[in-house]
Amino acid sequence: MGRVILTLPRLGETMEEAKVTEWLVVIGAVYARGDVLLEVETDKTVVEVPALAAGTLLKQLVAPGDMVELDAPIAEVEQEGDVSVAGPEPTAPIPTADMPAPTKPAPTPPSAPRDASGRIAASPAARAEARRRGVSLSGMSGSGRRGRITADDVGGDDDGTVVLIHGLFDNSTGWRGLPQRLARRGLACITLDLPGHGTDTTSADTFDQAAALLADRLPIGPLHLVGHSLGAALAARLATRIGARARSLTLFAPAGLGAAISADFLTGMAQASSAEALKTVLALLDGGPISDAAIAQQLPQHLAGLAVRSRLAEAVARDGRQQIDATADIAAAPCPVTVVFGTADRILDWRDVAHLPAETRIHLIPNAGHLPHLVRPDLAAALIAPRHDPAETA
Repeated sequence: MGRVILTLPRLGETMEEAKVTEWLVVIGAVYARGDVLLEVETDKTVVEVPALAAGTLLKQLVAPGDMVELDAPIAEVEQEGDVSVAGPEPTAPIPTADMPAPTKPAPTPPSAPRDASGRIAASPAARAEARRRGVSLSGMSGSGRRGRITADDVGGDDDGTVVLIHGLFDNSTGWRGLPQRLARRGLACITLDLPGHGTDTTSADTFDQAAALLADRLPIGPLHLVGHSLGAALAARLATRIGARARSLTLFAPAGLGAAISADFLTGMAQASSAEALKTVLALLDGGPISDAAIAQQLPQHLAGLAVRSRLAEAVARDGRQQIDATADIAAAPCPVTVVFGTADRILDWRDVAHLPAETRIHLIPNAGHLPHLVRPDLAAALIAPRHDPAETA
């Protein structure tokens, strides 16, 4: 162990500086190799800066909002090994462990009063939630205005588990720092790999098979389902299967809203056998700069089991036409639905949101590509698992 100065690594071939957006590790915290230390914004997107060795953060030398030049000092750490300055190109993201929600102290709100008729004072949303759970409002304490019971009071500490489902040809590491952001909000979170993707060794030749395999791996209890692209369409299907257990559904650039899909991307991913080819097709996602070192590390993972993933890809889209329709599942979802699209998406057409039910909450991110949750990770985290009782803000 020894004290070293970390510097801002090169996050793209043309990058000369970046703006600090958020520290994800606090001073004094112990971190592991691969943990995300902070996020910075280049001229195109928000990028994570991972730790290249385990250590302890002693001092933050830059703050959110600071513009930092390439190789400039960003932190003082106590680090394992004999590395004196950290500054090489970052590698591909390290898989993020599923993180349980931090223990929260039990609230101690005042007892709910009764109205003039003697009825327990509770919001309509609280009464609906109590009916859904099959519980009585008698004896509950209220945290709303004048002690009124809200939906959050009925739900108690059972916020549910967030389930993240990635898109085609990706894996759970593609969510980057989103699980950590959700954990900081006190939410339990797990990531599921699609069949034949990441660490999953199963295979699915149809959309329905993929949904069934994912359903078998869902945790018990209430769930907040979150998906990207094909994972979003699958999350919508799962919401209809689990019924009242689905507490919210958040979909980033969901597949299955319209007919068109980029044949160049699907064919390119299925046929990419070299680092150069893989880097070219990944650029269609508009997810920001990708270093050659990251591509070199990702290529063997991409080639392993590629045939299995390609069969699933062909089942859901052929010749630039989608073979699935998620709009019926979204309309039947038993929970609030939020859809986020980038208006510069080159894989799917964001204008397909016109096919969504009127009740859907739609967020469009200008100039973002097919990975809107990486362009605006702060918004992505804020939209997931909302706890909102409209009656208490009216």
